[in-house]
Amino acid sequence: MGKFKKGLFLGSLVGAGMMWLNATPKGKEMRSKLVEHSKPLYDELKESLKQLEGPTKEMYEALVERAVAEYGDRKDMADEMKMMLIRDLKKKWSKLEKEIKK
Repeated sequence: MGKFKKGLFLGSLVGAGMMWLNATPKGKEMRSKLVEHSKPLYDELKESLKQLEGPTKEMYEALVERAVAEYGDRKDMADEMKMMLIRDLKKKWSKLEKEIKK
């Protein structure tokens, strides 16, 4: 499969997933739960990174994966929800980096 076809296929999958999260009642429920779990983890990660000297994106991503794994086990979360939470938190690196430098 060529690069264009792969990109088209993956783009359509992501688009379908986003539509599901925004259009269906179950998707809206999942999105609200994701936001509910994301905020305390984000705050915890921010405090952890403030204690480190010169945190990098790689350090942050490793912390995210470990924190979500531990949090997900405590809250008995499904693997799919954990993966969504990891993706959401990893996207917030640039915002967090700016907050830490203040």
